[in-house]
Amino acid sequence: MAALPLWMQRTQILVSLKEQALTSKQMWAMLQTTLPAELASAVQPGKWVDGVWALTASSPAVAAKLKLFGPLLLRQLQKAGWPLVRIAVRVKEPGRELGSTTPAPRIATGSPAPADVRARLRELRRRHAKAGG
Repeated sequence: MAALPLWMQRTQILVSLKEQALTSKQMWAMLQTTLPAELASAVQPGKWVDGVWALTASSPAVAAKLKLFGPLLLRQLQKAGWPLVRIAVRVKEPGRELGSTTPAPRIATGSPAPADVRARLRELRRRHAKAGG
C-alpha cells in the first residue's frame, strides 16, 4: 500500500478498488500465455469481486471462443491459489472501443439498420480500406 497516497490509504473503498484492479491485472498476466495471441488481444480483464472475474470480449465470436477456454482458465487460476469461483465473459457494448469508458462518437445516418449492424458494416469498411481494397 505504500505506493498509494496517504489520503487514498485511509479510504477503504479506494484501497479495495486498487486491490481488485491489481488482482485482475495479475491474473490476466498469468493467463495471457495460455490463450492464443489473437484471442488474448481481443479480450480485456475486468472486475474481480467476490470470487467472480469478468472478462470483456471484443465481439460475440471472441466471447464464444473465450467460453471454450473457461474451464481451463478457471482450473489454472485455482491451481495457482486464486480464490476464483467463476469467470464471467461479457461482450463489449456496440459503439465502444475495447477498454474505453466513453462511447465512440455517433455518426449521423439515415439508415434504418440497427446500431450494431451499422457498427459492423463500418468495421468491415475500415478493414477493407486498410487492406487496400
